[in-house]
Amino acid sequence: MTDAPGEPAAPPADAASGRAGAALRRAGSLRAKLLTPLLWLWLGTGLAVALIAFWLAGRAAQLAFDRTLQDDAQALASQVHWTDGRPSFSVDAGTAASIVYDSLAPSRFLVRTTDGRTLVGNASLPLPPRAAAASGGEPVFFDVAGAAAPHRTAALRAVALRLDRAPGPSVWVIVGEPLQARQKIVNELAAAIFLPAAALSFIVVPLLMLGVRRGLAPARDISALVAQRGIDDLSPLPTDDVPDELRGLVGHLNDLLARLQLAIDGQRRFIADAAHQLRTPVAGIKLLAGDLRRTAQADPTQPPDREVVEQLQASALHTAHLVQQLLALARLENAPSDTDALTDVAQIVEQVAGRWQSAAAAAGKRLRIAPATQAAGADSRAGADDPVMVQGNAVLLGEALGNLVDNALQHGGDTVRIEWTRDAAQVRLSVHDDGPGLSAQTRARMLEPFWRGAQAPQGGSGLGLSITQQIVRNVGGTLDAAELPDGAGTRLDMRLPRHRAAR
Repeated sequence: MTDAPGEPAAPPADAASGRAGAALRRAGSLRAKLLTPLLWLWLGTGLAVALIAFWLAGRAAQLAFDRTLQDDAQALASQVHWTDGRPSFSVDAGTAASIVYDSLAPSRFLVRTTDGRTLVGNASLPLPPRAAAASGGEPVFFDVAGAAAPHRTAALRAVALRLDRAPGPSVWVIVGEPLQARQKIVNELAAAIFLPAAALSFIVVPLLMLGVRRGLAPARDISALVAQRGIDDLSPLPTDDVPDELRGLVGHLNDLLARLQLAIDGQRRFIADAAHQLRTPVAGIKLLAGDLRRTAQADPTQPPDREVVEQLQASALHTAHLVQQLLALARLENAPSDTDALTDVAQIVEQVAGRWQSAAAAAGKRLRIAPATQAAGADSRAGADDPVMVQGNAVLLGEALGNLVDNALQHGGDTVRIEWTRDAAQVRLSVHDDGPGLSAQTRARMLEPFWRGAQAPQGGSGLGLSITQQIVRNVGGTLDAAELPDGAGTRLDMRLPRHRAAR
């Protein structure tokens, strides 16, 4: 067997895994990622709701104050009477003040005629800005700035009613109240809205933190459970109390642990088998080398025993071949599948047959290539001379087919044939010899590493078919021993997937 290719370059999946790991390292705390949007959502929603509620409450308060102000003005207006076309006020100023009395702030009022005569009032109030356009009996609300307010008091909110009665002048009834009274009520509303919302934060924020903490508790439990595991404990994690959001992650972890356990078991078996296989040739080399050393010490002038030297060389070659196949098998088990390369099946068959013709002749056997055939279901439009492409590395596939030929030359009959059949999805490469057939027990174990039959000749390693199986498996194919009738010999089949474009 030729040297296996060197260690493959890191696949893109490794780089993607590294980038994913770096992203996870930069991700920060999951608790913070959950709490931050929740707190911002609660804060933004609470603030928006509070502002809207404050605006609506302020607007409702303004409307209520305006209605009260209008009621006061209409109450004063009801005290205006006309006698012979002259307006008069039926009560005195004190009674009028009690009509518009306000406990929050003293109200300002004025009842005057359009010709400037004051009927009653406790302040000098201006007419509304659109006094000329005001219709009789309709209230006109307006604001009076602080500088224009009587005695330069605070700004006022005023309402004016114009009473018309012909003949005679019209009468203006104007009532105003300081805006500070309204602002006081608005401030009390703001306190009634915002203070409970602020107090609620002392309940909501801890509840949010507690909820996130309890929600992340299963993740912490799983992390603690994994941290407690020893290097030899790869049993699956329990999934009984795992929430649905983490069940998939735990399932993937269990699958990874199962595959890791299989890989470790395989490596341990490989190391144990390799040590067992190397023990005998190494011991033989040690004995032969000791023999040569004792001979040289006894008589330095005596030449080394030729038979011992030949046995030593044979043991060294066998050991080197065994080590080479062990390394190749280890590399193939860890190598990614090479499904991007394309190989012509006919070229593989011709190259392998040419390489093994001399070995077949030296063994007194015949190596032939059977004509290619098409299986049922193959594309009838494909010509006989069209190349048949399979997915896989040409060197490795040639090595795999060469191992089957080598196995047939060592254990089979006098004639070995390489056959191949194609259909729409795959190509079957077969090595058929006319030797004795295989028993069911042999077919079941012949692909195991280091397994050799009872009648196997000395010098083999028991790894050729295992290496072939690994090569075929890496490209998505299969290797199996066909069950043939008695006297039909032995046939090993490599089934390889065809190139997708050729399907």
